[in-house]
Amino acid sequence: MDSASNLGTHIFTSLPLFQGVDAKILDGFLAAGHYAQYDKGAIFLAQGQPITRFYVILEGWVGASKVNVEGQEAILQIFRSSDFLPEPDEIATMESSLINLQALTPVKLLVLPTAVVQNAMNISATFANNMLAASVRRGQDLRDHIEQLTLHSAEQRVGRFLLQMRFINISSTGEDIALPFDKALIASYLGIKPETLSRTLQLFKENGFVIERNHLIVPDRQALCDYCDQVTMRSCRFAHTDDCLHSTHGEMVT
Repeated sequence: MDSASNLGTHIFTSLPLFQGVDAKILDGFLAAGHYAQYDKGAIFLAQGQPITRFYVILEGWVGASKVNVEGQEAILQIFRSSDFLPEPDEIATMESSLINLQALTPVKLLVLPTAVVQNAMNISATFANNMLAASVRRGQDLRDHIEQLTLHSAEQRVGRFLLQMRFINISSTGEDIALPFDKALIASYLGIKPETLSRTLQLFKENGFVIERNHLIVPDRQALCDYCDQVTMRSCRFAHTDDCLHSTHGEMVT
């Protein structure tokens, strides 16, 4: 573990969560925080464990999962660089975690004591507003994910997931997609069985997609556009342009 002060305030100013926050508060974060790295598969906050630390993801992917009484585990949400955990209300009201936080890939985290974060929220309206805005957006994302699990077919879920990964991991050509974690985990997150995911990916292969391990090449830039919706359009640089297949004057075509 490395002290946060070793890297300076630039690590904070580069993250949306800390944009506009007073320098004195950032100095307090520097003094109290440290950096931690975890290998893929490591659980750094276990279900039932006291919540004493606040995590900001600097590199890699983290999954929030829950285990039922029968030992079955489900991935509820996935988080990436610049996301933070846990939520503000969990820091303020919960003594122990209701979920596991697990490194889905090797990760690097900024770790802060929750007491320091709570104090910053109390004295800095900017920091509190940044936290609230991010939490609202993530709540919307979670509701959208639940809708996907309950109302959409396996093909629709997989197609939309690939589209989201394309927006995140887009290459210079816009045709390559890097899948950040293994297919068993993707299946768990999408609420389908691994064999269902394999069959669904085979359908994509039959339509010109090239899939090699955790790397996928789409046949053309618009190959995944059929799986676009209002939420995913927000991340697309072609939305509301002449190149968009699904919008007319800024509205989704239904």
